[in-house]
Amino acid sequence: MSSTAVVSQYFEYLNAYNFDGLENLFAGNFTHEFRPASIGGMGTPVRNAAQFLDWLKNLKNLIVALNFTSPIETIVADGAVVIHVHSEGETPSLGKSFPNEHLFIFHISSGKITSIKEFMDSKYVAQLSEDEKAAGKV
Repeated sequence: MSSTAVVSQYFEYLNAYNFDGLENLFAGNFTHEFRPASIGGMGTPVRNAAQFLDWLKNLKNLIVALNFTSPIETIVADGAVVIHVHSEGETPSLGKSFPNEHLFIFHISSGKITSIKEFMDSKYVAQLSEDEKAAGKV
């Protein structure tokens, strides 16, 4: 499978919260990092596959109907894919939508994702976290 096909499959599985499908895309040495550093790695600077999947399972309880849109821009290099994309989600516990903007850097080897660096709109993520705390959701 090509690197771009692996990334497309990743977003298909992520939109469906298909954790088994995601796990099958990850290499044994997989790592995930949230960036920029100002968001503190969303609690953990670097996660392995099991930790990242657990984080996603918890996310599913907060953000439902997650949907990553068609890529705005994609750059493909040997063993890497960089993709700029928007996402939409609903946070029923807060009664608001959760739009975000992301830049993903995927490293892929032998058809498996070895690492993802995910950059998000840090101001919006911080605001959502503050809203959750104010509502007693965290």
